Amino acid sequence: MKILITNAIIYTLIDNLVVNSMAVDNGKITAVGDNLDNNIQFKKYKQINCKGRVILPGFVDSHTHFVYYALSLGRIHLSEKDTLRVCLKKISKFSKTLKKNEWIVGEGFSPDRIFAKDEPDRFMLDRVTSGHPTFIFSKDEHLVWVNTKALEIGGILTGNASPQGGEIVRLFDGTASGILKEKPGYDSVYEHIPYPSESYQDKSYKEALDIAYRKGVTGVHSFDGSKAFEYLMGLAQKNKTGLRFNYYSPPSLLPDLIKTNTVYGTGNDFFRIAGIKIFADGSLGSQTALCFNKYPGSKNNYGIETISSRKILAIARQASKLGLPLAVHAIGDKAIANVLDALEKAPKLKSGARHRIEHLQMIRRKDIARLRKLNIIASMQPSHCPSDIDLINKYWGLRGKNTFTFKTLLNNKIDLTFGSDVPIEPLNPIDGIAAAVRRARRGSRKTFYPDERITILEAVKGFTVGAAIASGEEKYRGHLIPGYPADFVILSEDIFKVAPSHIYDIKVLATFIDGKVKYTDCAFRIK
Repeated sequence: MKILITNAIIYTLIDNLVVNSMAVDNGKITAVGDNLDNNIQFKKYKQINCKGRVILPGFVDSHTHFVYYALSLGRIHLSEKDTLRVCLKKISKFSKTLKKNEWIVGEGFSPDRIFAKDEPDRFMLDRVTSGHPTFIFSKDEHLVWVNTKALEIGGILTGNASPQGGEIVRLFDGTASGILKEKPGYDSVYEHIPYPSESYQDKSYKEALDIAYRKGVTGVHSFDGSKAFEYLMGLAQKNKTGLRFNYYSPPSLLPDLIKTNTVYGTGNDFFRIAGIKIFADGSLGSQTALCFNKYPGSKNNYGIETISSRKILAIARQASKLGLPLAVHAIGDKAIANVLDALEKAPKLKSGARHRIEHLQMIRRKDIARLRKLNIIASMQPSHCPSDIDLINKYWGLRGKNTFTFKTLLNNKIDLTFGSDVPIEPLNPIDGIAAAVRRARRGSRKTFYPDERITILEAVKGFTVGAAIASGEEKYRGHLIPGYPADFVILSEDIFKVAPSHIYDIKVLATFIDGKVKYTDCAFRIK
């Protein structure tokens, strides 16, 4: 289909090039410029008059668990603001909607909030879950609250040891309390939760796609597990992913990837293999992010090292056979230092791919130079910043100046890419842009380390150009110029000209992928 976008303000994100029209043919941009509607070459194109609206490249969320997010839409959702009493009341109500022996699976509670007054345990859940095995993630999904039946199914109700890289919190009698930390700690239970039916997956996935389109998302970097990989592969074979996916595999799939010679970039325009995702530590909210200093009030808690530098290096060497980079979850300063120690010794990637550190929430200033020297991508989630202000002040204190160092990283010429970490934070790039620019909670003027604020343009690039750089696609993604896919969004206001506090109010009026309309707001109809 041939379309001509006219009467628009099109930010191409190439230097300062802003034009008012753009031609699209067969999903590709063929021309950008001013008043192309006066050019006889485009007389037969279908014209879309944007009435002075702003157009940007489509947003790409560089850190999602998209399939997991889709599946979570039908589960119980607690709030980080919920008290223990409210959590239990919601769980009790939800349990009554389920069939016999069906699992209660959910997420969202704040350990910091409910642990402050009470220590949640399995007995509390037993009283409100009507015999249903129960598994509920905290908001950051690094800590899990389960009931007795779930512990029995997982075979970890009794015992003494905790698995390496995780923790099974135990009561004075040696039985599990119901609190499990990190994947090695909860996996023995989680693996028993029945995987949803294909029809449920399809329904949930479509719902997640619709949400993505409404938020202007045209692509994602996905850190889903092996079952999700199978599902996405099935969609890709039918050309039904609906978004452009860069998939980062868990290390458990590496042997299969090597066996099938699945090298970096294997795939097509809508699904490609981009790297291997591993975890170096936990999270701040669960006090499992690995730090050089112990957590205040604890006897000896420095967080959890979920994987050693030695093992990170071993995985990097194995992945390098396929040219695959690592995307390493590292939140605490010690975890980040461990990752850098490993990657300093890792083989250079001949594919041109680049390693990434995901989250990079607290980094020692002296490690920034190492980050730059190794040419590592800083993959960060700006929406975590306002959400974590209280936690940072409580657990990291003055080291907060070393957190979410957006401006410092850019000043050191380190490439940034931005995401949401959905479902941890909402899938909403515009909110992420606002968070990076403001570094304050919505509605608040209290800025968190204001020197680390960045410009609106820098934040927008984090969700467009930066995402393309992070996945090695900068030569054909992230800009609106001839030869690039016609992935773009139409906004209600000029994001570069509104006050930072009003960025949140900007709406996505339309989302296009490959020149095809995926979403239009009721206030903006395309004829």
